[in-house]
Amino acid sequence: MKTFCLRTTTVHLPPGRVTRRVRRRAACSPALALLVWLLLLLPGYAAQAQRPQVRLDLLPSSRADADPTYVYFEQGATAGFDTSFDASKLANPSGLNLASLEVGGQQLTINGLPPALLGAPLTVSLFLGVPQYGTYVLEVAQLDNFAGADVALVDNLLNTSTALALGVTYSFDLTAANTAGTYATDTRFTLQFTPGTGPGPLPVTLISFTAEVQPQGVRLGWATASERQSHYFAVERSPDGQQFAEIGRVAAAGTSSQPHRYGLLDAQPLAGVAYYRLRQVDLDASAHYSAVRVVAGRGAASGLQVFPVPARTAATLLGAAPGTLVQAVDARGRLVATATADAAGTAVLGLPAGLASGLYVVRAAGQVTRLLVE
Repeated sequence: MKTFCLRTTTVHLPPGRVTRRVRRRAACSPALALLVWLLLLLPGYAAQAQRPQVRLDLLPSSRADADPTYVYFEQGATAGFDTSFDASKLANPSGLNLASLEVGGQQLTINGLPPALLGAPLTVSLFLGVPQYGTYVLEVAQLDNFAGADVALVDNLLNTSTALALGVTYSFDLTAANTAGTYATDTRFTLQFTPGTGPGPLPVTLISFTAEVQPQGVRLGWATASERQSHYFAVERSPDGQQFAEIGRVAAAGTSSQPHRYGLLDAQPLAGVAYYRLRQVDLDASAHYSAVRVVAGRGAASGLQVFPVPARTAATLLGAAPGTLVQAVDARGRLVATATADAAGTAVLGLPAGLASGLYVVRAAGQVTRLLVE
């Protein structure tokens, strides 16, 4: 069995004849990926290199670090934990932790499964842990040999399914509200394997989707790298992140291998917090959804807003100027939390454990609001 370490995470490359151990300095570096492939190409690994396998990386929005998990299919493996085919997940000191779950619920860095499971729809649950609330990305770093199956990432919270191909990314937000204040979830995301023709060109490769408050309203913008049989894009808006309604459509390029940029102005935004998502519809009427973007509508742009109310482990501030330093202080003026507003004017304040209940002051470039902590 081959062994190497991802910081404090021990990863077992299943199964082999030679034992090696390599300690890496940074999680998910290009050198590590190269090492994996070199090991697979050594004598005795030709058969393993042909197995269906997917590697998914968890990254912060800054893409400064990453934590991977692997799911693959090979004869001899079972749906349970096998020491010759699987590797348990150990905590990453960075706080980024991505794992798949075997049938007993154990978290795995590498999850070997029997190929026979690909003959029917198969769901593999994912565990996701982060060091603080905010925006994160799941990226397909490897997807090989799924000639007889389609692979999708399912977001059970937003009820979306994203077809996977190499390089596909999925951006999402983790908040106290959707993780029950635990900074982790093992129910939101699953990998779905479905018998089919295998992953081919995606109908649309979406590379960005943004929502920005402007004087004339909320400007929605998105870009695609390529499109195939694409009909139109529908922008949907919600006051609560649950119930969405369409507010406008933009015709798509149809079939094109060239990048395209699109935009739509919400000239009558909601007075408070608004959630936006993009629904891309193909010519055959199938639809795909983007990640959700959150902004403070035009009516709230002149003031700061904090939610949830009350807050427990984290609070999200809306309405600040991009790049503004945001500070939360107690009644005696002592700093308890700080963050920097992103391009949409949003800042996530992580609240320290044991923070006393009560009212706190939140300041951002001369603007002030109150934060209620429970």
